[in-house]
Amino acid sequence: MSSPSTFACLALLALVLAPARDVASAPDAFTSSVRPFLERHCVACHSGDDAERGLRLDTFADEPAALAQAATWANARERVLAGEMPPPKKVRPSTKERDAFVGWIDARFFRLKDGGVDPGRPTLRRLNRAQYANTVRDLFGVEFRADVEFPGDDVGYGFDSIGDVLATSDVLLEKYLSAAERVAAAAVVLDECGQAPVERVAGADLERSQGNGPSGKASVLFANSAVLLKRSVPREGEFVLRIRAAGDQAGPEKVRMAVRVGEKEVERFEVAGERGDAATFTVRLRLDAGSRSIGVAFLNDYYAPEAADPGERDRNLVVEWVELEGPLDAPVLSAFQRRWLADAKADRKRVLAGIAKRVWRRPATSTELDRLAALAPAGAPLARAVREALVALLVSPHFLFRVEDDARKPAKNGVRALDEWELATRLAYFLWNSAPDDALVARCEKKELARADVLAAEVERMLRDPRATELARDFATQWLQIRALDRSAPDPARFPRFDEELRVAMRAETELFFDAVLRERRPVSELLLADFTFLNEPLAAHYGVPGVHGKEMRRVRLEPGARNGLLGHGSVLTVTSNPTRTSPVKRGKWVLDVLLAAPPPPPPPGVGDLNESKQAVDAASLRERLLEHRKNPSCGACHDRFDPLGFALENFDATGAWRERDGGFPIDASGDLPDGTRLGGAADLRAELTRDPRFVRALVKKLMTYALGRGLGPADDPSIDAVLAPFAGKDPALADLILGIVRSKPFLERRVEG
Repeated sequence: MSSPSTFACLALLALVLAPARDVASAPDAFTSSVRPFLERHCVACHSGDDAERGLRLDTFADEPAALAQAATWANARERVLAGEMPPPKKVRPSTKERDAFVGWIDARFFRLKDGGVDPGRPTLRRLNRAQYANTVRDLFGVEFRADVEFPGDDVGYGFDSIGDVLATSDVLLEKYLSAAERVAAAAVVLDECGQAPVERVAGADLERSQGNGPSGKASVLFANSAVLLKRSVPREGEFVLRIRAAGDQAGPEKVRMAVRVGEKEVERFEVAGERGDAATFTVRLRLDAGSRSIGVAFLNDYYAPEAADPGERDRNLVVEWVELEGPLDAPVLSAFQRRWLADAKADRKRVLAGIAKRVWRRPATSTELDRLAALAPAGAPLARAVREALVALLVSPHFLFRVEDDARKPAKNGVRALDEWELATRLAYFLWNSAPDDALVARCEKKELARADVLAAEVERMLRDPRATELARDFATQWLQIRALDRSAPDPARFPRFDEELRVAMRAETELFFDAVLRERRPVSELLLADFTFLNEPLAAHYGVPGVHGKEMRRVRLEPGARNGLLGHGSVLTVTSNPTRTSPVKRGKWVLDVLLAAPPPPPPPGVGDLNESKQAVDAASLRERLLEHRKNPSCGACHDRFDPLGFALENFDATGAWRERDGGFPIDASGDLPDGTRLGGAADLRAELTRDPRFVRALVKKLMTYALGRGLGPADDPSIDAVLAPFAGKDPALADLILGIVRSKPFLERRVEG
């Protein structure tokens, strides 16, 4: 699929390059190769005062003139390599011509002084919420809800792991300190000698809500409401809760009171005593470590102001105090303790050296270890010393950020190779979204991870590991933009079958499917063509696939047809629709942006919305209304690119169900691409996309963006070419592309600045 000449050439102006470097290239390369290329393939349309779109390519008399107007060259390179320029109906350049043209661009703009590939701009990457949670789980066995405790991460270039947009605020730093204390407490459970701690809080000091208020030292609940005791529980264990309460009795029954932990009710009591005759109510609780909210609720408010007896007019609950004692049971040692603290008499610095190496993803220096060891008194038990040190380790920038210290390894011509620890960190967060494991650490200690054979073996091992599901759960959901499924709200009147159960199944289908293509080393084309998917009974019924029973997702073979591959997934089809109808525009843009990395420009200002009135909807099909909309001259050129792609999916409704009609109109899923290719529906679109070299290239670009944590620029194009080069004319496996990225210069090296 190719864009028209006008758009392709206009797009050359999209990216302004940095000034050309002083690199070695043949002095007559521009005159002998580049200018003749322009004359043969470009200037027929782009010369003179009437050049298409005002873009003149006939004014470059020599190389300095070309470099002075360098804004065109990055996109020119990509368009030529993609086969979009010259347009398909024009004379195609030979491979030798193309390579000479691209080679000149690479030499002048994308290579270092020694001719090497620029690994790209370095960026400092903070752990995002998912990475933080995964890391503390894998290091300490502690489940921490970073998605709840931390503010959301900003998104850049389609991902929430981009270093440039992962800001660090004062609020976040405070939350990091609180989280470090909680994680350390859960990882290192201390066996406190003596009586379990007891904490009593006066009723008036409990957190109150509407419907209650203070009365002296007590709280009076005069409507059905609750008072809350909020505390940080140091570790999981048995606790005793005591409540001193009385009631203002009125009406036919006594005051009733409930005890809740979070949203769960654990006990109910009848409170028979009047004020001045309070009783103590006791509940035994098992609480998990972390922030906990314990509520005391009034259940049966009664108010009868007309009652003759003043004592029978108002029923209220009076809470004098709440007391929490515990934990009462002996602590159960965590897996982290069993590994690191089995010998309570072990040398403190030696133990901390092993832990710090894992938490900071590099060996700590002797000075750092001295400081960590000094955080607890010399005579303190080892467990307490380790807990104190863990807090410091977890609030350190060496944990919160993926630090790559240029002082640790020498640079050559402004570029240095990553050391083993940095490489292990990049690899683990790319494939697992978590920290390096014992096997990677062992490779680092032997200084062998950078060897090509070892690196390939580690990638293969890591992709077999269950943690590699993060590539489906984290990368694929962001690449395919299906995280928006959580916010999708199809009109329940039009799509009554869509509910929360279906939403969850749709996302699971796509995650399981991507994971299967990856783990089974299937070719990338199967992302679009696969004859299988993952369904449960509700989703299968939605798709019209028979023979699937039960709520569990399972692998299902598909008959050849429109449902095969990602383009038949309800997740994709729902997020690219409007609440009340499909959107060929959104779906076409999604194909261009997500699958081809060729997003269209934003619509020009003043473009009106499609007429959605009942009269318009009843009078004409969606296709007819869009054709009317395209009569606006400022709209037609872009719609030519994406409308045929979106219309090819029109047999799927706004929730991905198959249909033959839209209201009173039969579905027409046909369309003509700008190069004249005819599409008859989803199957034709899939076939066309698998033939388009931009599909695999776009996937590599997205994977590399995710792996590097930064946006890609023109300097990265040669590295993308190098990843793809071994697969020219082939259908690579997704796992092979991942290995190619891991072996690429931008992944293995970093530019040293300053």
